[in-house]
Amino acid sequence: MQIQQFKKPLLMLLVAAITSLVFTGCSKDNDDNNNESGVHLKAKIGSKDHSFNNVRARWMEGGAFLEITGITASGEALSITVMNEEGNRVPVGKYTLDDNTRFSILSIYHFMEGNVQKNFSASEQTVWNDAFELEITKQNNTHVEGKFSGVLVIGSGLTTLQTITVENGSFSAPIGNE
Repeated sequence: MQIQQFKKPLLMLLVAAITSLVFTGCSKDNDDNNNESGVHLKAKIGSKDHSFNNVRARWMEGGAFLEITGITASGEALSITVMNEEGNRVPVGKYTLDDNTRFSILSIYHFMEGNVQKNFSASEQTVWNDAFELEITKQNNTHVEGKFSGVLVIGSGLTTLQTITVENGSFSAPIGNE
């Protein structure tokens, strides 16, 4: 009987926490177009220039991961993550895929084409023809800047199904924590 009484408040607390996360995590930011303050994430992807809104960067795992993200008004999203496998903070520098260093990169670009979501990516040690270069030119505890380019892919098994080129990418973003 006491276990039943304990489960109901715990369940209600869990539902409230999940609901809170959904609404705060998905809420629209008042600063949708933060390019005016110098904050930006932009690149030529395929044949089209993209300027992402709602640009954010964040330290994860105590700074061993740095993630930079942006979303367009139409729902296209770009995410770039660099990871230090030794657990130390990611420093200013140049990073590439498959360079045999302690740093790994994951880049993802996705958008809707009709009713189908297209997910392009580049990451280390894949069999696909992906490539990605990231240069962090400035950073401190609260801000990061840099540039990037590459080839992102949609792959299945050993087959590259589709590629998209990313050129002239640049970013300037405030850094938050996890």
